[in-house]
Amino acid sequence: MSTAAPNDAAPTTPGAPAPTTAPGAAPAPAAPSRHRLSTFLKVSIILLAALSISAIALVFVGDFEGKVERITATFLIFAVFVGLTALDTSRGQRNSWYAPVALIANSYILALLLIVTWMSDGGYFLAFGIFWKAILVIAVTRAVVACCQVLLNMGEGKPETLGRFAFITSVLAVVSGILFTAPLAIEVFDIEVPELYWKIAVAALLLTGLGLAITLLVRWSYGSEDREARRRAQAARAQESYGPLPAPGVPAAPVAPGASNAAPVAPPQPAPAAQPSIQPSEAQATTPLLPWPTFADGQPLPALPDGQPDFSVPGAPRPPQ
Repeated sequence: MSTAAPNDAAPTTPGAPAPTTAPGAAPAPAAPSRHRLSTFLKVSIILLAALSISAIALVFVGDFEGKVERITATFLIFAVFVGLTALDTSRGQRNSWYAPVALIANSYILALLLIVTWMSDGGYFLAFGIFWKAILVIAVTRAVVACCQVLLNMGEGKPETLGRFAFITSVLAVVSGILFTAPLAIEVFDIEVPELYWKIAVAALLLTGLGLAITLLVRWSYGSEDREARRRAQAARAQESYGPLPAPGVPAAPVAPGASNAAPVAPPQPAPAAQPSIQPSEAQATTPLLPWPTFADGQPLPALPDGQPDFSVPGAPRPPQ
C-alpha cells in the first residue's frame, strides 16, 4: 500500500480557508517592494550626469592650469549637490511647489560653480577664488529658497490677496539672487558688468524687501481674528478657575486687618447643618469658584495676558495653596 509523501500539498476545495503554516515552519518570503524614484530625484540624477560629462570633456579640451585644484573642486561641488538634493527630497514631500523650486536652485548652483571652476584663469589663488565664490553662491541661493518657502507657507490657507503678495515677493527674491550671483560666471569670460546692471540688481533687492514687508503686514492683519479667539478662550478658562473679575469701583470681599500679604479672607459663614456624605465627583462639582484676589484696600489684582491674577505685583497677596 502506497503512502503520500510528506511534502505533497493536500487538495483544497473551492471556498475553503487557506491552510495555516505549521508551527516552527519558516514563513514565506515577502514580496519585494516596488520603490520608484521621484521625478525630482530623476531629473537631479540626469542633470548631474550631464554636467559631469561636460566636466570630463573640458579635461581633454585645451590646456588648463591647476587641473588638480579644479578636479578636487568638482568633486566637492558634486558632494554639495548630492547633500542638497537629499535634503530637498524629504522636504519636497510636504509641499508640492518646493520640489521644482529646489531643483532649479540646485541646478543653478551646480552649473554656475562648474563654470567658475573650469573657466577661471589659473594661478596661485585659484583654489581660494573657487572656494569663496562657491560659498557665496550656495549661501545666496539657499537663502532665496528659504525665503520662498517662508513666503509661500505664509499664504497657504489664507485669502487670495496674501497669496499673491507672497508669490510676487518670491519671484522678486529669485530675480535678486540671480542678479547678484550671475556676475561671478560672467566675469570669467572677460565680460565687464556695466553699472546699470548693478542698479537693476539693487532695485530688485529693494522691491523684494518692500514685498516682504507688505506680506508680513497683510499676514498680521488676517491673523487678528485668530489672536482674538485665543484671548477669549484664555479669559474663559480664567473665569472658570477664579470667577469673574470685579468691576472697577466695586468693593471686593473684606480683607482681615494686617493681612496685606496674605490670601483674601472670606467673611465668616454660619455653620452648615449636617449634610449627607457625597462622592468625590459630586464634591468637585459643587465646589464654589474662588473669589478674585484683591489688595488690602479692596482693589482687584490686575490680570495677566492669559487671564490669571498677577500675584507678582507689589502688595499683592500670596496665591492660594
